[in-house]
Amino acid sequence: MKRILLFLAFILAGIPVVSAQTTTPPASSGTVAPFDMGSDGSGPLPRAPSAPSTPSSPAATPEPVAETVPFFRYIVPADQMRLEGENGERAWSVYLTEAQAKSASQFNIGYQNSIFVAPEYSNLSIAFNNVEIAAPPLDSSERQSDLRFEVPAGVLKPGYNQFSIKYKLRHRTDCDLDSTYDLWTDIDPERTFLIFGDAATAELSSIGDIRAVGVDAIGRTRFHIVAPGLADTIAGDPLLELAQGLALLSDMPNTYFTYSTSEPVKFASGVLPVYVGTPDELRPLLGDALPDIGTAQSARFIGTNALGQSVLVLVAPSWQRIGPLIDGITEPAARSAAMKDEAYSTHSWRKQDTQLLTGHKTLTFEQLGIPTQEFSGRVFRAEFTIGLPADFYADAYGEARLMLDAAYGPIVLPGSRLHVFVNDQLAATWPISTVNGAVLRRTPVRFTMRHMKPGVNKIVLEAALLTKEDAACLPGATADDTPRFAVFDTTEFVMPNFGRVAQVPDLWATSGTGFPYSRDKARIPLYIDTLSADTLSSASDFVAKLANAAREQIPVDVVHSVEDVGEGDAIFLGSIGQLPTQALRQTQISQTSRSVWTQQVGGEANYNEAPETTIEQWDEQVTAGWYNWIFEVEKYLKRNYDLSFETLRFLPRPDSDYLPPNSISMIIAQEPSPNSDGAWTMISAPSQENLSNGMAALMKRQHWDAVQGRVTTYNRNTGVIDNVGIGATDFIFDTPFSISNIRLVLTNWFSTNTMSFSLALVIFSVLLGIATKAMLTRYGRYED
Repeated sequence: MKRILLFLAFILAGIPVVSAQTTTPPASSGTVAPFDMGSDGSGPLPRAPSAPSTPSSPAATPEPVAETVPFFRYIVPADQMRLEGENGERAWSVYLTEAQAKSASQFNIGYQNSIFVAPEYSNLSIAFNNVEIAAPPLDSSERQSDLRFEVPAGVLKPGYNQFSIKYKLRHRTDCDLDSTYDLWTDIDPERTFLIFGDAATAELSSIGDIRAVGVDAIGRTRFHIVAPGLADTIAGDPLLELAQGLALLSDMPNTYFTYSTSEPVKFASGVLPVYVGTPDELRPLLGDALPDIGTAQSARFIGTNALGQSVLVLVAPSWQRIGPLIDGITEPAARSAAMKDEAYSTHSWRKQDTQLLTGHKTLTFEQLGIPTQEFSGRVFRAEFTIGLPADFYADAYGEARLMLDAAYGPIVLPGSRLHVFVNDQLAATWPISTVNGAVLRRTPVRFTMRHMKPGVNKIVLEAALLTKEDAACLPGATADDTPRFAVFDTTEFVMPNFGRVAQVPDLWATSGTGFPYSRDKARIPLYIDTLSADTLSSASDFVAKLANAAREQIPVDVVHSVEDVGEGDAIFLGSIGQLPTQALRQTQISQTSRSVWTQQVGGEANYNEAPETTIEQWDEQVTAGWYNWIFEVEKYLKRNYDLSFETLRFLPRPDSDYLPPNSISMIIAQEPSPNSDGAWTMISAPSQENLSNGMAALMKRQHWDAVQGRVTTYNRNTGVIDNVGIGATDFIFDTPFSISNIRLVLTNWFSTNTMSFSLALVIFSVLLGIATKAMLTRYGRYED
């Protein structure tokens, strides 16, 4: 009703809510009606055109005109998207049903660019399935603009469609390298969508269509599960299994789950309602729309929403039979995900899936999705991803390489350089020192693997190019399209062999690969104090992320007593006061947190009045003291030799109990299980409200990638995610024994414990000297 009143108010007032700039490709004609954004999150509302005036007649009664509401399908898989730098491409896959692919459609994009972007030299290139549908200039620095284009017939297809935005940005006036960081274009996810004229295209008909649920206006894929019997003990396992199956089927980067015992008030685009229960439980909610199953069970889509949206209904005579019904849905999803043994599924937010490397491997840029290309700007960037297994253990030794096939022109000056970034950390710099240009053929650019992690790793090649023309920066210099750099798709990324042994604790391996819960087919105990909509939502979010990372379903067993947990792998979820003492002790969370940490009220930190001072201010005041030279020495070693006192150790330091400060809203902690062959992971917060909010924040793909160390913390007030590093670890060998692997593992261990290596070297040298002396004493030649 609110939506209808809002729509009528806009018609009567004639006040536009959005200032829309409409651009139509040359092949199309006509005008496009502007639209208003729905305040309830249900999507854009079409604004009705003004009716033509007609003479009034008392006998004439206007016939009602049926309004056709189009279907809006959001496509940006994130809550924000910024295109930065002078060049680049963003590409990902969008799944469409057969009806959507065949329907006439339009594409709308909302954007705003930096004021420094020169519109006469800058543009976007928008394409579906490598067919360009528009190449508009970027000229919206003062306000957000909307562009709408017709999608040519036959471009879209049933199944996955690749959507791509290539961009070229040039500065208005400046030509130096730093000015390139002023260039950006923000794509608004709420205003970027496909428009299907036929509202029936929103309907889903088969389980495979779950991939077409898509995302909402802020890039989330949400499943709202309506289960009147969710509080029953028997409901926990099948509902969590269903959540994992839906996450694997949808295969989206930001998946969320919510629960209720009754029908939700409203639905929105990017949300799939799922009804689960017995006929007696669901009939009051669905009425005559509930299918008559008799003594069997059924999983099907039905249309029961006023908006024409489909809902998934899983109904069986009893909850004992709902479990096998859910298995029939989730097992195909698990099999489909398991077929990707050689890749991590990233196509829903990147150009292609990420190849999994388990040892030495060489991949060309063509295989990694980087084509041959020329560049005429100042800072060139190209990125790709590689995947590593859970037992990757080579962060302290060894080097990966780029065998670079590239060229730079005569105008490029010495002092230019190539950079390699790994997971946003600078890993290598290669200087350009020659004049008159050069062609690089298989030129090695080496970089260490210290910034690599289990799971998906992003690697960026950046070329910072200096020229005399840029130094002079004459008017119009930024418009020069003369190529100054080229990279070829024959360039190779070479991954060396590396040690294979898993570590516990290691939340990086858990968030990236689901380890150690992905290695065991037995059910993993999941401790939850009580089953409720909030606890099931948090638990579903977490296990669904694990399933996506592991590329397979992880069977869990909901337990309510620590005696049912056992000595192996386990997960604990709940507010800090509800978790058993044994769980806190094993994960090395201070028992004091039960009384101290719970002082947070209403999800907000409890701050006390304190002087506004910083440690830097005291560091400036306290300049004397014998200990200052120690810190200076450490800074020098860190800056020049990448050494610190932490690395100059005999053995890793043991972990101490962690006490969360009141500024922290949620933690994820991990330590070895009691039998030392697995892990106990604890997800906790001062209250259930904090736990729900923190879990919702960590479910964002970029936030989930930041989960690492032995403890990850989330501050709700600042949005900051922080980590407590790993000290002592337990090693778990899941690969077959080999001398080569043991050598690589020992190499990495000694590289992180340098004093132990020095001691071992001294002992070996002494033993070698003793053995040599003994041999010479027995067999040597002596003079009389």
